[in-house]
Amino acid sequence: MASAHDFMQKMREAQAAREKAFEPLAEILGKREELQRQLAELDAPYAEAFVAAEAAGWTAEELKAIGAEEPAKRPKGRPRSRRSTAKKTTPEASAPESSVPSSAASIPGQDGAGEAATAAAGSLSG
Repeated sequence: MASAHDFMQKMREAQAAREKAFEPLAEILGKREELQRQLAELDAPYAEAFVAAEAAGWTAEELKAIGAEEPAKRPKGRPRSRRSTAKKTTPEASAPESSVPSSAASIPGQDGAGEAATAAAGSLSG
């Protein structure tokens, strides 16, 4: 009959075989992380060089045809400046012209004065 010691020995042998199989993967993982870090460091200069080529007259399609992939992130440009004084439009300038000179003339007043106000407005317009 097998003892607890025998079971533990078999488990250690199986675990050692698994660890041995993992060693090449661990080495590749380390190299892969380093290469990904180096590639990430090149993203910003690559994007700047791509934009500079476009500014010099190359199109993105031409650069792609040559083998230069469009960068995932374009470099940040100058921030847009906000205008300190916003353009203000007056209601007269933005509203379309109408035949009635004032909107108040078409609104009837209280106490039955609507006909008189409309008639007066009509005589002013010509």
